[in-house]
Amino acid sequence: MKIQPGVGYTFDSSAHGFTLDTSDPFPSSSVQPSTHPFKIINARLITVSGTTTVIYQVQSGTINNLVPLIDDYVSSTTVKLDRTTSGLADPPTAQLSSTDYDATTKTAYIALRSGPSSSTGAYPDNDDTTSRYPVIVPSNDPLVADTDTAGFLFIGTITVDDVTTPTTFTVSQNVTGSLWSDRIKLAGITAKYFYARI
Repeated sequence: MKIQPGVGYTFDSSAHGFTLDTSDPFPSSSVQPSTHPFKIINARLITVSGTTTVIYQVQSGTINNLVPLIDDYVSSTTVKLDRTTSGLADPPTAQLSSTDYDATTKTAYIALRSGPSSSTGAYPDNDDTTSRYPVIVPSNDPLVADTDTAGFLFIGTITVDDVTTPTTFTVSQNVTGSLWSDRIKLAGITAKYFYARI
């Protein structure tokens, strides 16, 4: 007899019989997979020209089946999260500056920004050459407001001990999977954005 392995149980079989161990049927929900879409990874401190800053990567994920962009500080271009280029870090590496942190909390809010097409109204815009195409951006404002042209979802945060010369940092994760999003716009009110993990 064979049973596929699963969460909360183990199965062993031999010529003498089988054992099904369900001693942990509801494993801790705090156990997170080692990697998942939109996970902030490889955050580290670097010093360039005497200035220390935090760099980080974001695992590739999708929003409405589109792979977002991120500003790759190595190549100084905006590239898709799933970019694979020989000789460059994959996924691409982004950099935080001192202006990317909230001055009080010393936290940078890593957001997924997306908006509707200005020509067709399709959401999110599927033209990756426009500013409304989904993109990962840092923000120093935890309450950045959605607008008719862009919705923001914080995928995680990076908090440092000092915004100008960081020596330690902490990464927190808010989003743990790819997303589906809807935008509802009614006359006279700002568009509303809704997100679901897929």
